[in-house]
Amino acid sequence: MQKEGLIQFLEELAPKNLAEDWDNVGLLLGKREGEVRRVYLCLDVDSFAVKKAIEEGCDFILSHHPFIFKGIKAVTGEDLQGNKIITLIENGISVFSMHTNFDSVKRGMADLVAEILEWKKEGVMEAVPSTMDGEEQGIGFYTHLDRSLSCADLARYVKEKCALPYIEYFDSGRTIRKIAVCPGSGKSFLPSLPSDVDAYISGDFGHHDAVDSMEKGLSLINAGHYGLEHFFVSYMSDLIRRHFPEIEIVEEEIRFPGKIC
Repeated sequence: MQKEGLIQFLEELAPKNLAEDWDNVGLLLGKREGEVRRVYLCLDVDSFAVKKAIEEGCDFILSHHPFIFKGIKAVTGEDLQGNKIITLIENGISVFSMHTNFDSVKRGMADLVAEILEWKKEGVMEAVPSTMDGEEQGIGFYTHLDRSLSCADLARYVKEKCALPYIEYFDSGRTIRKIAVCPGSGKSFLPSLPSDVDAYISGDFGHHDAVDSMEKGLSLINAGHYGLEHFFVSYMSDLIRRHFPEIEIVEEEIRFPGKIC
């Protein structure tokens, strides 16, 4: 089918105006014109993804994290990013990324995680302008548990529901009822969390984030940046298959970047 049709669908699904100002989303490599036959779905366009997309005969990569994020001053084979760009162009592969716009839109990342955890969304952490019947859209969400849990029990629940190989938690000792959740890297929201939040679930927390939060009575559950976002691949795969049955989909295998021993 024509590539333009798929691109238009993706742009309408998660409009670019919902992305954060610092983000870089949309068609990041390739032309809008032409045909698309086989799509490779992944979280990151790393060397592994590029190699697999080529091996699988894909002509389009759809990623969550932006393929091109910071400014590029040169594109050469001597640089890792430059080499990937050259390789993708040589193999006729376009790249489209949906990041904070997908995080913010209804039925986007926050809704997927809330559904997996079987929790009701009770508001977003950072609202964005919405044109959908006045519904609030934005990054992350808040929820209240039906019953209070300890931090350890909550961590075990998240680990089981999200099928995580490991999880890290920092227990403030406070009984948990109200929770904030931000898939991906959410430590930038720590200073603005309401004081009645008992626990915050996200990724990329550091040592000092944890120490400071526990002193304030806030428990942290570090589910990993990958841990709460890899659902993007299977969700978008199902969605594209339903709307474009003529397109073949190759899903990147789940591969947590971090290991424990």
